[in-house]
Amino acid sequence: MTEQPIRTVGEFARAAGLSEDRIERHRAAGALMLDGETVTDLDTPVPDGGKVHVAGS
Repeated sequence: MTEQPIRTVGEFARAAGLSEDRIERHRAAGALMLDGETVTDLDTPVPDGGKVHVAGS
């Protein structure tokens, strides 16, 4: 069985096309969420099936 690399909230946001500036603004405003919980650390790992959401988008 091959292990998949752990992806982070920051990686998910970048993969969605958000710029570093925009990701940081959303994080600072408390608008970046993982499974309904506000994320303050972009290096937070996203578990399999986890949902990353940017409030207002």
